[in-house]
Amino acid sequence: MKRRQLGLIAAAVTAGALLAACSSGGTSSAGGGTASGSSSGGSGSSPAASATPAGFYSMSTADCTDPAQATKKITGTLTLGWSGPFSGPISPFADAVVQGARDRFALQNQAGGVGGVKLAIATKDDQFNPAQTKANVDGWIQSGSVQAVTEFGSGPLAAVAADQNLACLPNLFVNATDDTYRDISKYPWTTEFLPSNTVEEAAEVKVIEAEFPGASTITVAVAEDSTGSGQSYLDGLQDAVKGTNVTIKKVVSFGTDPNATAISLQQTGADVVFGALVVPECLQLTEAMAKIGYSPKLTVQASNCGSASLMFAPAGTAANGQKLVFWEKDPGNPVYAKDPGYQAYVADATKIDPAHAQPDDTYYETGWMIADMMVNGFQTAAASSLGLTEEGIMQAARNQDYQPPLFINGIKWIMNANEAYGIMKLQPLVYSASSKSFNYDGSVIDTCAGILGAADCTGGL
Repeated sequence: MKRRQLGLIAAAVTAGALLAACSSGGTSSAGGGTASGSSSGGSGSSPAASATPAGFYSMSTADCTDPAQATKKITGTLTLGWSGPFSGPISPFADAVVQGARDRFALQNQAGGVGGVKLAIATKDDQFNPAQTKANVDGWIQSGSVQAVTEFGSGPLAAVAADQNLACLPNLFVNATDDTYRDISKYPWTTEFLPSNTVEEAAEVKVIEAEFPGASTITVAVAEDSTGSGQSYLDGLQDAVKGTNVTIKKVVSFGTDPNATAISLQQTGADVVFGALVVPECLQLTEAMAKIGYSPKLTVQASNCGSASLMFAPAGTAANGQKLVFWEKDPGNPVYAKDPGYQAYVADATKIDPAHAQPDDTYYETGWMIADMMVNGFQTAAASSLGLTEEGIMQAARNQDYQPPLFINGIKWIMNANEAYGIMKLQPLVYSASSKSFNYDGSVIDTCAGILGAADCTGGL
């Protein structure tokens, strides 16, 4: 019997009404900034069973297409379905992320899993095609073979969010930036891992302003990826520059000819080039600008390109001085040589999978980190009154308060009923061609007060 029926339900009523029906008792959206309080729990801790603390988000399955499935105790194996571009030009990066996640799950399984339940990952190739992502996730929904899913990219997320929320299937730590799906009232069964485009671009505008102190106007030319991810970055930047002296002079589509893009950017005469790009386009842009001898006063790259060894070093001195904001301890950086969290990660990864571990790869590390955060959530769910169920997993994710060992010191992951950003602080970094690594470029930037309002920036936000 099929676990959840998608069928013609969406044709009978509007998707918005259905998503609201599948929502929980909380109704806050990520950008509202009207609720107060902090999430419950801490690293690996479960929500209090005896009382609901302020800011706690309680899931509901009353209007799920199959409530019994969402509340069914998970036994044996908990499988995460991961749809991604496992063929094509982006596949090496996607493969590295999944390998890191597999190895972190393997470490947990070696320790007994989560209350005896083993963790596994099933993958399906979508070639970064949203239509194929939808087919993949719909297949998992109807087969009931996975207990949670995740994807790469804002476009693929957009293709699956409606069905996945209707089915009340947890969609955890999606590698996407689109704020649309951070609206808890509409998408309670979805969380995104990458910093919100609102958060990231707010921090990047501060980086740009700091580079040109006293300037009356700072002009920016944007190289925009042609997928939903590029549009999300651009949307965030357009919002972030409002009320500042930073203006967007031109947006240039990043197509199949990076050299043409570089020439168009150069012709703008803008002070700053901003790469609203995905891997490996950030490296391709740098190389194309170098090829035509174009060196803007400042180049800012999107955070998803935050691998010094893969996205900056191959460009040599052309990448020197480029900036970005980040939250992750980048592998190989001398600053983390004695960092306990980073060193423990390297030791664990090497020990659990000596044949395939790539602890010096940023994308592998990202996968390990995502899986580590999932493990924390699974443990919290198992210890809660809902237990290790899909509902319990999603409630733990909605209220997660965790300090990942691989996050830059001073940056924490927090979600609760009042906000769905996860990350609201980012560290400015500048690339050094001589050391082939990032250096800190000032202090951590806290975007919370500007987005939520100071009253809601509590508990480490």
